Amino acid sequence: MIMSPEDHNRTLVVIHSLVGGFFALPLIAAPWVIAKNVDSYPSPRREDQIIIAVVAVSVVLLLALIFLSTAVGLYGKKLWGRRLAFVTSVLLLVWPPAAAYTWWFIHTEAGKQLYK
Repeated sequence: MIMSPEDHNRTLVVIHSLVGGFFALPLIAAPWVIAKNVDSYPSPRREDQIIIAVVAVSVVLLLALIFLSTAVGLYGKKLWGRRLAFVTSVLLLVWPPAAAYTWWFIHTEAGKQLYK
């Protein structure tokens, strides 16, 4: 069975939604983890702990938003979604099959036509 460009697009939407959800899940537990791990007593270490926690949550939130935004853009077949998929394909290099699949489909002629 040969997949149509729409099928490839749906597959990319699912991949990016799942990766975005993977990054969003820790955000649900973040307040509990921070409360358990940040010292409650004033100390020089406490300020550093809060800064590290804020940076970590911000990075995870940014990654979740990038992947979920890509999924929304690809679902709507928007040009900005295709461009964002270029960025996320680089971020997906930790999972090479997904990165290669995204990069391949976005560069095919059918992929280019789908997002015009």
